[in-house]
Amino acid sequence: MADPGILDSPNRVARGAGALYLLVVGCGIIGAILADVVLVPGDTAASADRILTSGFIFRLGYVFLLTRLVFLTLLVLALHKLFGPVNRDLAAAMVAFVLISNAVIMVSLVLGYAAPLLLTSSDYSGLYPNEQWLAQVQFFINLLEQGDRAAQIFSLWVILLGFLMLKSGYVPRLLGMLMMIAGAGYVADFLVFFLIPQAHVQIAGFAFLLEVAFPFWLLIKGVDVGAWRSRALGSG
Repeated sequence: MADPGILDSPNRVARGAGALYLLVVGCGIIGAILADVVLVPGDTAASADRILTSGFIFRLGYVFLLTRLVFLTLLVLALHKLFGPVNRDLAAAMVAFVLISNAVIMVSLVLGYAAPLLLTSSDYSGLYPNEQWLAQVQFFINLLEQGDRAAQIFSLWVILLGFLMLKSGYVPRLLGMLMMIAGAGYVADFLVFFLIPQAHVQIAGFAFLLEVAFPFWLLIKGVDVGAWRSRALGSG
């Protein structure tokens, strides 16, 4: 049986989920932009110099990326409330994939934060010749991307969400199909990165465009309340 509180106002949960979805997107975009301001691909010395001179920007990017994980956790719990009545096992798996993904990304962010620690602490920088010191910095910076890409395998949660949307009957089936394609795109990025690294192909940007219509639909239209209640009461 669905939570009695949500039975009275499923669209309040839907609009909350839409707002959380946009906060997840916004924090991710801002965090990535701030990282791009500081990190120079292929130039460790330049990246190290920018981390030293723009340390606040680097740390601010971390704050946004970590905050994104908080919003993502709240989002998937709200989505579980909305789409749990369709299939509770798949909805639970969706939550589990997000939580595992968050843990992987958290570890990579913590390791990546070692780069500014190496650069700003005399206790570390004096241990190595300059070339080895910069190599250590680049290693930890690389862990950021490696961890983020590793976590993409858990984008299976996006596919599960799309399937639940498709079967729900209370959001447009087209949005569910687009969400499933987006999730497949994220997983494809994971496979390309680790199995064909020389390809330098990234599908995530296209996948994101397919995914982003959903939160706006939740905010503007919500769900078909009658269909949602019928599904929720029938799943008890």
